[in-house]
Amino acid sequence: MTGPFRRLASAAGSWYVHGMTRKIAVSLPDKTLERAKTAVKRGKAPNVSNYIASLIDQESATESFEAMIADWLRESGATEVEIRAAKRRALKDFERAGLVPKDRREDPSRKAG
Repeated sequence: MTGPFRRLASAAGSWYVHGMTRKIAVSLPDKTLERAKTAVKRGKAPNVSNYIASLIDQESATESFEAMIADWLRESGATEVEIRAAKRRALKDFERAGLVPKDRREDPSRKAG
């Protein structure tokens, strides 16, 4: 940080407020970038940054929901096999309701013994 911004940050303590948007650089394969640009052209987001942010938010919400369901099932005494089966059933229900993309499948590396 240089010049007037440094003075402003010093005078105000920390100028960054939690929740503000930060600019970062992300490298994407050409095809991935083209899909993002196409989504923006179709009106799914105002720009590529917002589109990527919305995908991250959706994935995070899905992972949180899956973890919550697994915790509830563990508390009920369910086995890991029963938990995985319940997660698959819930995912199918969410796919049918249009809440989760149909191409999202359980990652085999995340399966427990």
